[in-house]
Amino acid sequence: MPESLIFDKGSPGRRAYSLPVLDVPEKPVHEILPPELLRQAPLRLPEVSELEVVRHYVRLSRENYGVDIGFYPLGSCTMKYNPKINEDIAQMAGFMNSHPLQTEDASQGSLQLMAELEDCLREISGMDRVSLQPAAGAQGELAGMLMVRAYHAARGRVRTRVLIPDSAHGTNPASAHLGGFQLQEVRSNGAGLVDLEDLKRQVDEDCAALMLTNPNTLGLFERDILKISEILHQAGALMYLDGANLNALLGLVRPGDMGFDVVHMNLHKTFSTPHGGGGPGAGPVGVKTPLIPYLPIPTIECRDGRYYSDEDRPQSIGRLNTYYGNYGLLVRGYSYIRRLGARGISEVSRAAVINANYIRRRLA
Repeated sequence: MPESLIFDKGSPGRRAYSLPVLDVPEKPVHEILPPELLRQAPLRLPEVSELEVVRHYVRLSRENYGVDIGFYPLGSCTMKYNPKINEDIAQMAGFMNSHPLQTEDASQGSLQLMAELEDCLREISGMDRVSLQPAAGAQGELAGMLMVRAYHAARGRVRTRVLIPDSAHGTNPASAHLGGFQLQEVRSNGAGLVDLEDLKRQVDEDCAALMLTNPNTLGLFERDILKISEILHQAGALMYLDGANLNALLGLVRPGDMGFDVVHMNLHKTFSTPHGGGGPGAGPVGVKTPLIPYLPIPTIECRDGRYYSDEDRPQSIGRLNTYYGNYGLLVRGYSYIRRLGARGISEVSRAAVINANYIRRRLA
């Protein structure tokens, strides 16, 4: 890196700040703090001017690669563009200054926004209910697996295996394992899609679910998705969709209409919220009606026009996150969806699909 350390800049006596004249009586620090909390030697700090500080950190920022200056080539999987209007909305005082310990009466706007975001994601995914609590895609996967386990346990079933195609998203095996399941791989056929014959051989009364990514990690749509769903459902197993490639589906086809029972959606991949360095993230999870009792708590409900949180859900898998999850990201995702509307949402997918195909042809 060409930029030197800030300690190597400046000269003794330079300062990057100025303080106002003290307007209260001065008092020696040793009369305020006990001796064991006082430094025996001055703290070593860089001695630089304000201009040197600004130039130093601007130069460092230009060493970073980001979507504002370059291409992030992950096809339909990852958007990685954060429209600046979403940042403006999230920084509105009513959103930015809200606090999770406020009373529900003082949080009606925030609760309404989250309830409406749930409705938007429910409509987009074709699910019957959505929870915004998971703080990442992988935590959404874990929530899905815990709900699958609770669903079977409530019906007196002991099902130990989750099937995962070799074309699935990489976090699926880890999430299924953390959910208490054994893993079994389903082979792909020569076209890069799920091998139906191999799937049929492995689906039995010990199979809890199939975790599928569609389009898969090869960028291919599972043409036989309705047959796959039928095979799993006939055996009493569930269908889980990893929403990693949801950009290719928005407004064109809904996972719920394909036969999926659970789906997680990455707000940072599909709905333009920032993500990087391990966070922040948001991975809402949607379910069909039979799985609603097992959703994480709290859920957001509305009665007589008043929104409130409901923790009295005895079959819930419990709490996955503090409060309601990463609220600032939920505001950004909501802003993105409302700004685009139904027509704009479908245009996102059309652009993702055609651009991915242009790249495929160029690579060929």
